[in-house]
Amino acid sequence: MLPGCKDEDERADDGAGTTSDDGADDLGTGTTESHDDGSDDDDDDTNGEEIDFQMESVFGTPNLDDDDENGQRDWLQLPFEGDNDLSQLTVPGVPEGYRVELVLSGDLEHIRIWDANGGLIGHGSDPIQDTLVFAPGPEGTVLDVEFAEYNVAGTLLATVLDPNGAEAASTTIDLHSSPMIMNHHLQPTEEVWVVEVSNWGGNASMVADLEAVLGDKLTKVPGNQVGLDVWIQDEIELATSVGANGTRLDTMIDSIRERGLGVYPKATQVYPDSIPRMWGSPASATTFDAFGNLEASPPVTVGDVEYPFGRIYYGKEGPAGLDDVLANHLDAQTVQNPFHVNTSWLCVGHIDEISSFVPDSASPKGFKFLFSDVGAAVDILEGMDPATSLPRFGLAEPNGHGIPTVNGLLTNSLRAFNEDRQALYLDPIRERFIAELGLDEEDIVDVPTWFEPINCGPGSPHAVALVPGTVNLLVANLEDASHLFIADPFVRSDLGDQSSDPFIQDFVARMPRDLQVHFVDNWFVYHMGLGEVHCATNARRTPSSSWFETAMHLLEN
Repeated sequence: MLPGCKDEDERADDGAGTTSDDGADDLGTGTTESHDDGSDDDDDDTNGEEIDFQMESVFGTPNLDDDDENGQRDWLQLPFEGDNDLSQLTVPGVPEGYRVELVLSGDLEHIRIWDANGGLIGHGSDPIQDTLVFAPGPEGTVLDVEFAEYNVAGTLLATVLDPNGAEAASTTIDLHSSPMIMNHHLQPTEEVWVVEVSNWGGNASMVADLEAVLGDKLTKVPGNQVGLDVWIQDEIELATSVGANGTRLDTMIDSIRERGLGVYPKATQVYPDSIPRMWGSPASATTFDAFGNLEASPPVTVGDVEYPFGRIYYGKEGPAGLDDVLANHLDAQTVQNPFHVNTSWLCVGHIDEISSFVPDSASPKGFKFLFSDVGAAVDILEGMDPATSLPRFGLAEPNGHGIPTVNGLLTNSLRAFNEDRQALYLDPIRERFIAELGLDEEDIVDVPTWFEPINCGPGSPHAVALVPGTVNLLVANLEDASHLFIADPFVRSDLGDQSSDPFIQDFVARMPRDLQVHFVDNWFVYHMGLGEVHCATNARRTPSSSWFETAMHLLEN
């Protein structure tokens, strides 16, 4: 370990750094000033000519992974061959007898620069040194820049000193590590996870439907290895960080819920270019800390502010909501400017129960926002024969709801409960999304949703989906098309004929035409367990753009 380095436990909760506002230049080449004191010193080989001295800003990835797979984060080691998370800083050549002085300011705790001889400035020396003076020679030299955390920033002042120690030229550049950027539903899909189980009727049918489309992009996690914990969306959230040198770090945000799947990130996601990390304490976990309650929108423009990576949103109302430690870390990443809405009225309390995004190539924004709507469900149910039999709904608990016909879905008490949820909660949340994401009415698809009351502790009754929640879906963007995997609502008599289901007919009619739509049977394991397809799956996605090219306006504010 380098002198002064913290051990891994100490570093785990450091959080992200802050951006520098000390006058650093914009992207690219720093501003150069040349000076000539008019001296006739024989050692001055420039003969009074100005020195062309320019350097490029550095945008890198935090060195948090384990490239040599020795069980230790690479930041906690000396540089080694194979560590691909060091960014190169090219220092131009200077005349013989001249030297270059580097002065680093900003987040010295999380940045360091190595010279060819192993000397360094920034973190790693005790006390921390902020200045390095060396002779790059006429051909110049390449230094290594290393970052310890997400979204940390520094400013480097490089000064050329003549043989007399006088300033001959100078330039100032930025050093900045990538923020941790959460994925959104428009990004290409690289991998999808689902947990296989045979309990509670099993999920073999749904897994087979996923595999038929996803092929080798589907990772099936054996349920007996994770305590039969099927809610993989709730345990992990995927994010990426990229550097200008092409490096990429995948962060698997590990929820503090720490149920059976808690072992999965730690056992399978520690390898080069990947790391699982947890923010917060499992001792304080609530249902709101499961990651069905944490999402990111596609790119949006709100007023005159562009968010090229979208905005993070989650459920929170007063003390009920996402843990503050993680919420503060997400705030510190800046580029996705998180906001929250009230999900405390839902039994499970997750934002994915009522909202989602799907791609739409015909839309100016490139997406449609799907949001739960009670009135749309009333229109469908009232249009059906009230005596229509519903075999799945008619099953006795715990396999069904004990509601054998459509008439049972439209009782006065259920109608009143749903209409109240719409007026008290869904309508205000819809308006909040419109304001926070700059949405227009044509961007929104109202998805028929029908709740039932359930006792979930203080403040009951809470709401859960009575008709399987079709808004709670998986988006898989593959080479051939974008595919949606949606809970089969089973609002029909013939269970084998999906085309006869009015909820399916309505949903398909509302979707963008170029999407491939797949209704899967998630009734027994997931719907009756108070979740749907999105809760049951998770996805790794390809980064959509480079933050240092598209999001610097957000980091400089």
